[in-house]
Formats: sequence, structure tokens, C-alpha cells
Amino acid sequence: MAGDDKVAKERPEPLVRYQFTCTAADGSLIGKFSSLEEVWASTRYLRITDCLVAYVGAGAHVLTAEETAAVNVAVAAGAPAGQQTELCLRIIRACTRTDPRTLNAALAAYGVPIVKGALALAPLAPQAAVFTKWLKAAGAK
Repeated sequence: MAGDDKVAKERPEPLVRYQFTCTAADGSLIGKFSSLEEVWASTRYLRITDCLVAYVGAGAHVLTAEETAAVNVAVAAGAPAGQQTELCLRIIRACTRTDPRTLNAALAAYGVPIVKGALALAPLAPQAAVFTKWLKAAGAK
């Protein structure tokens, strides 16, 4: 038994919490992903014009500490409180990729609270600089 501590232990598979279904402008499927990092790393990332996000985790949708913090940022910026999981999904969707041709309209539809939540959740997302610029133009603090 003394040598048991030298046996390599398998890492558990990471828990999949979300499914991202990303499409191109013509509606064709770019791919299905299980994390924001996978979406961002896609070789076809620049062709993505929309991503639908669904919670697919086991059990009830309980937010992580990072997700809760992002939701709290959005609520502090004016998002309605009381629908944390729905708000979280909107924030995550905003973090995926927005078609540059419709970026201003999409960000206006998301609103300042969701965009601020997205920056809190994913400050290094590929579109983070665009979000920051949009918030400044929108006069958000």
C-alpha cells in the first residue's frame, strides 16, 4: 500500500454547464461548443454571427461565484433583479460573438447592464475592447 500514492490519478472530466450553438450569417451551423473558451478558440470564430446559449448542466442552474458577480454588476447597472439565471444566460451570450455588421444594434438591445455584466464575466473576451468603447460612447460609467 505504500506505493499507492505514486499511482497517477485521473482527472475528472470537466463539468459541462452550457451548450453554445453558433451560426454564420446564412444560418449555417458553425459549431456546438461547451464553453466560452471553446467558442473563442474556434477556427471559424470570425464567421460566427450568433450564438444561442442553453444551460445543460446536471441539476438546477446554480450560478458560480464568477457568474453571480457578473449578474450583480448587471443588476447594479440597472438590470431587473430576481431573474439571475436568465440574466446570466444573456450575459454569457453577449460574451460569445456579435456580428460586427449589427454590433451597435445588438449592444443597444442587450443594454448597458448586460454589456457591463459581460465585461465583468469575461474582461479578456475577444470583443471586450469593443464593449468598453461602446459603453463610453453610450455615456455609461
